[in-house]
Amino acid sequence: MKSGNNFVEIVILCAAYMSGCAQAPPSEGGSTEAGGSGTGGVLTGGTTGTGGATGPGGNHGSLPALTVNGTTLQDPTGKTIVLRGSALIDIGALYAYGGNSATAITTRLDKVAAAGVQGHVVRLPVYPKIDYNAGYPTCSPLPYPVGSGPSTSCTPTTPMSAGDYVSKVLKPAVDYATSKNLYVIIDYHQIDNATTGTSAADATTFWADIAPQFAGYPNVIYEPFNEPIDTSASWTTLKPVVQGWIEHIRAAAPNNVIIVPSTIYDQRPGDAASNPPTGTNLMYTAHIYPGNWNATFKSQVTTAVAKAPVFITEWGYVLNGSDRTMGTSSTTYGTDFETLVDTYGASWTAWVTDNSWLPNIFSDGGLTQLTDFGTVVKNWLAAKATSDWVQ
Repeated sequence: MKSGNNFVEIVILCAAYMSGCAQAPPSEGGSTEAGGSGTGGVLTGGTTGTGGATGPGGNHGSLPALTVNGTTLQDPTGKTIVLRGSALIDIGALYAYGGNSATAITTRLDKVAAAGVQGHVVRLPVYPKIDYNAGYPTCSPLPYPVGSGPSTSCTPTTPMSAGDYVSKVLKPAVDYATSKNLYVIIDYHQIDNATTGTSAADATTFWADIAPQFAGYPNVIYEPFNEPIDTSASWTTLKPVVQGWIEHIRAAAPNNVIIVPSTIYDQRPGDAASNPPTGTNLMYTAHIYPGNWNATFKSQVTTAVAKAPVFITEWGYVLNGSDRTMGTSSTTYGTDFETLVDTYGASWTAWVTDNSWLPNIFSDGGLTQLTDFGTVVKNWLAAKATSDWVQ
């Protein structure tokens, strides 16, 4: 869940892509996701990134596989590991707006690292062909080609086959991040009801392709479904759907960590962790923004961390922002959140490393100046750079 303001890019996309994704009912405090890819739809800043190529069966970096043990994530020595980092925007958009080249993705990773907001893990959002977003489709210019539904207002400007998307977009991004000693979350970035409609089946199709291709990467973590909306469904209704995704992933990738979603835009992790799907190496996510961080949600996270490790794959804020979900007037929101999350022992990736997608870590098109949010991310990462890291 994220949010943003409405605007139109030079590159013509559906309006909702530019303005937002997950729009939860006001009573749930849901958040939305901001569209845009830099000033005028053109990526800015950075030097060309190189390296990281690893072929099938090759060396996929030096990072060890992590495992879930009770309420903690651990390295092979048994040390508790807390992963902290940040998220890119839609990697298809980076590729398409960056000259149809994976260099735009590696450049973005370089800029994020140079600014001190990369940490030890990066989340790579892979957008499907249509993001339903409660009836307001969010279109990627270059999506992974899965997803049925309205098409006239959601036609990719740079379509690719599934094979080309993996070989030209996703794998180069994963390989480069791996070469930089990063854990990588492959995030199937759909926002829709998963207990009705076709989105759950689309996710299954995606993972049947993707899971086996990255099963040999010990640093790759799978996030099966970004945000199930399902505000009217209970966890017991969503659980069999999630179980199906886990089983499809496990058929090809028996060991990679999987991040389990929950209902109401990932605001019910306590319900999920209290009645968990069958499987090992499961973590539970929560997507936290000022406008949805109410007493019920806090109680859910408290319940979850007492039962299983939690990975907050999205959090962020806009200081003095007007958006009801992302905005806050509290000058201590970020540091207060840091203190609380450290008591949880939760892993996290901050959303999002951009200047126009919101909540924005950067304030300039060159991606060198940090917002208040970005400064908190940088300082937090610096303070914890080695304390919970692999040996």
